[in-house]
Amino acid sequence: MRLRQLVSPSTLFYSLSYFSFLIIFISALPVNSAELTPENFDSTVADGVWFIEHFSPYCGHCKQFAPTWEELVKYNEGQPQDGIQLAQVNCAAHGDLCNAHDVKGYPQMNMYKDGEYKETFKGARDLSRLKDFLKKYANPSAPEPTHSVVSEEEPTPIYNPSGTVSVLDDSNFQVTLDDGPVFIKFYAPWCGHCKKLAPTWKNLAQSMQNKLTIAEVDCEAHKALCKTQNIEGFPTLVFFTGGSRSEYNGGRKLEQLRTFAEKASGARTKAIQASELEGIVANEKIVYALLYPSSSYGLVKALSPLFAPLLGSPVVHTIADPPTSLSGRFIIPGSMAWALVAFKDHDFQTPTAVYSSSLSAAALAGSKSKDPESISQWLEYNKHPTIAELTRDTFQGIMNAPSRPLVVLVGVTTYNSVKVEAKFQEISKQWRQKTDGSGVLRAPAGDRQVIFAWMDLDKWKDWMKSMYGITKGSQELGDLKIVIADHQVLKYYDTNVSGGDLKLSSDEIFHALGAIGQGKLPAKNSENFVERMARYLNEKLVSIESYVVNNPSTLSALSR
Repeated sequence: MRLRQLVSPSTLFYSLSYFSFLIIFISALPVNSAELTPENFDSTVADGVWFIEHFSPYCGHCKQFAPTWEELVKYNEGQPQDGIQLAQVNCAAHGDLCNAHDVKGYPQMNMYKDGEYKETFKGARDLSRLKDFLKKYANPSAPEPTHSVVSEEEPTPIYNPSGTVSVLDDSNFQVTLDDGPVFIKFYAPWCGHCKKLAPTWKNLAQSMQNKLTIAEVDCEAHKALCKTQNIEGFPTLVFFTGGSRSEYNGGRKLEQLRTFAEKASGARTKAIQASELEGIVANEKIVYALLYPSSSYGLVKALSPLFAPLLGSPVVHTIADPPTSLSGRFIIPGSMAWALVAFKDHDFQTPTAVYSSSLSAAALAGSKSKDPESISQWLEYNKHPTIAELTRDTFQGIMNAPSRPLVVLVGVTTYNSVKVEAKFQEISKQWRQKTDGSGVLRAPAGDRQVIFAWMDLDKWKDWMKSMYGITKGSQELGDLKIVIADHQVLKYYDTNVSGGDLKLSSDEIFHALGAIGQGKLPAKNSENFVERMARYLNEKLVSIESYVVNNPSTLSALSR
């Protein structure tokens, strides 16, 4: 007689748990298509056309999409003449493979032809759209699918052919700016931060060879030049292009600087098909689209200089000869020759704003009217999302934006950051609905953009306490302190219309915004009395200094 081997309760528990996990894991796998692994991926897609779904069995969107994928597989099996094959990659099991193919979310579907990546499917994941997408690649023996779009792009000029930092002074500064885009470091030889940045700046120039001029100005040797550029600290990094000036306040690691430089100096426009627009809006927080007739040749070229202040982020997507259904949906008058449409927060149904014009390309190029200026202002006014995290990289761009936004601000921790973001998503959506998509507070003193933002209290606790009196305290959503910051005048509001603390509630926030617009809510100063007095005196001294520099004859007369 054989004795049974005794199994401990813990071993039995883990065995059953593993078995249960295995059943759930297997049941969650999408079916009816080949599954690829690191061992067979390259060899499989090397020949023919392959449409690959990258998924995770734990992803809710993947589970919802599984029946649609199954229907697509069945449909494709009935179209052998198309020569398209479908397969899947389990990113939970093969994360490195998915990372290698730049998979950023689930499910993500990529198209490959003869081993080469072609494009990622974007837009609503319904069966009809997926079928249309496959048809673009049907019959691999046919010529490569092309987009019937109009492109007015010109050959990219070459800048910085030597890959070195250009040294600027009074004799060549303006000439360099006139020649094309340039990224300039204003520094002082004695500045410690400048010394630390020097090798990175040199490497940046090398990495931007033939792409962008990287330059520097020694402000100790050329004080007057730096004064005309309003340089108040070192190092100051400024990107100049098309007559516009944008101070860079992001990170100063090489990769961060290079990413900014490549975007800022890259193409300002991208031609797309009308059918692609919805997918682009679904994937990007801010989208600009230019709708225009292809008969208006030269329009994109004429408008492109006005897009320069966007610094390539976002790029303006151009759609030639948009269908009537598209232009009619955005209420573009028939008398208008073209229109710019702004989308925010992945909302394709309700655009943030529409700018339409009857000006032709020739009229724009030679226009002395305010239209070109107003277009640039319109683009700048609409370029920030309704919700955002304020970080070292984004703070200046949002808080000091030319649109002078009112920023509804809260401090978060790891405990509540996800909850706060979700709540702000909800409130911002309600705010955009309340304002017909614009997100703008209409007020007698002038319209104001409203942005809902949060900051990491662990990183910024001293600053948030000093500026707005925000401290950790209770981290429950109902207890969080909310302020509405008007940063450019260093004022803020932290009470509701009844005089109590402002809370994370759409009703309280919306009523407070309305009262601010009417000038009926008292503001507080972000600086104490001593700081305000120091700032006032400094501004007066700077004003006097500027007057003396610009009027030396007055000083001579006074000294006699």
